[in-house]
Amino acid sequence: MSQSSPQSHQTEQPSSYRVRLAKWREVFFAQKYRFDLGQSFLVIVNFTLLIITASDKLQIFFGIPRLRSLLIVIVPLGFIGVWLFGFFMDRVVRAAQMAERQSIKRSEVWTNHIEQMDRLEAELKIVKQLLEQKMQL
Repeated sequence: MSQSSPQSHQTEQPSSYRVRLAKWREVFFAQKYRFDLGQSFLVIVNFTLLIITASDKLQIFFGIPRLRSLLIVIVPLGFIGVWLFGFFMDRVVRAAQMAERQSIKRSEVWTNHIEQMDRLEAELKIVKQLLEQKMQL
């Protein structure tokens, strides 16, 4: 009975169950990503339908006898407003970069990677100092 070393566990091939699970997980997240992209378009459609549905109430609120003619202006202004907000989030807030930073902060893989890189940099710094000392001798 030989005991296996910790390194032998790292070199073992993943079971077929794990491989299948990983493939299904990837398929699931690919579909979720597509759904998220479609959902962003659905928000625009929902906004347009909301304005059309609320047109009677807006007509009473603004005291305008025929609001239908204003819908031609309100709907494009709504789209422009949504686009301007997106532009603000992209250029000023830099939403994509902020989302990536938050994702990295929460990722165990990135945390391990950053720790490993810090360790390597510290070791390289020591090697560099040793080489500089040898060069001075």
